[in-house]
Amino acid sequence: MPPSRIAYMTVDAEPDCPPFLWTWRGITEGMPRLLALLAEEGVPATFFTTGATAETHPGTVTEIVAGGHELACHGYSHTNFKTMDAATARDEIARTNAILRRHAPVTSFRAPYLSFPEAYVPILADQGFTVDSSRGAYKRNEPRNATAGMPFRLDASVTSSVLRIPHLVRDPWFAMLKSPVTLFVHPWEFVDLTQTGIRYDCRFRTGQPALDRLRSALRWFKTRGFEFRLVHEAPTLAA
Repeated sequence: MPPSRIAYMTVDAEPDCPPFLWTWRGITEGMPRLLALLAEEGVPATFFTTGATAETHPGTVTEIVAGGHELACHGYSHTNFKTMDAATARDEIARTNAILRRHAPVTSFRAPYLSFPEAYVPILADQGFTVDSSRGAYKRNEPRNATAGMPFRLDASVTSSVLRIPHLVRDPWFAMLKSPVTLFVHPWEFVDLTQTGIRYDCRFRTGQPALDRLRSALRWFKTRGFEFRLVHEAPTLAA
């Protein structure tokens, strides 16, 4: 019997806070801290990984898979798919799949910036994806593509910065979320970016405070009966 309360911990493994930064401190410094925390808390996660990340840091992808986590597709270049024509979008996804599937099966997809044209969803089905997590429940979205045979749709419940806000605001927000809950973070959030010039919501409470907040968030959900599962399981758990 599926658990009555389900949560998905997801990670967007990408360069540092694009389009503001394109460095890799999140992968080299933040990712080891994140993987250690997930191991300590016993939480499996789905890592939506760009092709460029996997090409430049293949050892990190090996560590993700070895940790029992799910490897998933986040496009190759972290370019907004809404700026691409359909042929370019298909090539971007196929190129990434060719890289990632050398490491593990890949059946889940998330577009960068949670921005993916509904007209392109059939590309995901053609590329062998069974789950798409490219929509934010808190965003204005296009009407869903209702074509038969499309991937299961799993919306992100809150934006990543919500996990870093004070408990007095964050926890009541969490309490309003309905199962299944989909959380996401970025490895660069676990690097101190407070002194950079990037947008405030991206840089506030980054570094160790973000890591501490993530730990407390995971425990908040676990103590309320949520079971963390991998994204590729979503269609079965929803049945």
